[in-house]
Amino acid sequence: MNTVSKYIFFIFFLLSLFGVAMVYSATFDLSLVLKQVVALSVGIIMFFVVYRMDIENIKHYLVPIVVINILLLVLVLTPLGVEVNGSRAWLGIGPVNIQPSEFAKLTIVLYTAYFISNRMNVVEDFKKGFVPPFLLMLIFAILINLEPDLGNASIVALLFLTIMFVGGTPLWHFLPLAVFSFIGFWVLLFTKSYRVKRILAFIDPWKDPLGYGYNIIQSLIAHGRGHIWGVGFGNSFQKNYYLPEKHTDFIYAVIGEELGLVGNIIILIIFVLFFTFVVYKALRVNNVFYRLVLFGLGFMIFVNAVINISVTLSLLPATGVTLPFVSYGGTSLIVNWIALGIIVSIINKPYEVKKIDVHNKIVFQKSV
Repeated sequence: MNTVSKYIFFIFFLLSLFGVAMVYSATFDLSLVLKQVVALSVGIIMFFVVYRMDIENIKHYLVPIVVINILLLVLVLTPLGVEVNGSRAWLGIGPVNIQPSEFAKLTIVLYTAYFISNRMNVVEDFKKGFVPPFLLMLIFAILINLEPDLGNASIVALLFLTIMFVGGTPLWHFLPLAVFSFIGFWVLLFTKSYRVKRILAFIDPWKDPLGYGYNIIQSLIAHGRGHIWGVGFGNSFQKNYYLPEKHTDFIYAVIGEELGLVGNIIILIIFVLFFTFVVYKALRVNNVFYRLVLFGLGFMIFVNAVINISVTLSLLPATGVTLPFVSYGGTSLIVNWIALGIIVSIINKPYEVKKIDVHNKIVFQKSV
């Protein structure tokens, strides 16, 4: 790894260790901490496995990966699925629970990037250049929504749309999808009463402070109690009595209370700088597949962080999306480390050096 890649690895390694510490601080449950440490260990192993492999080979395995991912999403809806807090999003395999919807995010990024890079000549053709990957995304989104998990289903759709847009898809291709999404949003919203309550809580949580507005109010109180420097690690009051999902969805609120605005800003800066760097590197890559994968995976990590942070600050309705590398969740942690491994692998790919003689001067052009 080059120096920059080493910095990326160690920054996210420290962020993951910080996440383990915050899971302990939020719960004081050593069994959860141990599971998170095991997931972190697996994630780091996968990081180096992916980093050392030729990313070009991923193309050969994408179809089996897609099929397996769909199969896992279907199995989640069977008795093999594990239900937690009303959502059957996990698949029980012995003592291990995996969340296929997290892998679906990774899969949709890789497949969409591969599809575009292989069909640049038909990217402006709606039928041939948009419909096929859209149908795959739709299958993923529908299966994930059936769990039900509208948050991750929406992220899968957002990742698909973003990569298609960056890949050069004409804007008019998105018009039918926009109409479909608008209608689908309202249909899905009113099929589940808790979704309506989440919207109401987002609009005015104080209207029902002990009902649908309770979670977000407790999160805002936690942030408010932290002030600038926080009340100190392990000293959160909200986590002990009031704050729900304190080690997953609302761990950023615990960070805000214990480490204050400073702690919150540092976390936010890490994700902003990381995504900015990934976008910068993606713009310098000439290979379409690598460029779209680099941007897509960077965006995947960034948008998960932004959504989680925004929910705790009541800037978005509650979605059930965790904070990458920090929140408790083994599958999420492993998937993010795999994504990071692919990103670093592309960044570290050897350059093809072309030597050009221009007026007796040697000019070197580097491109992936």
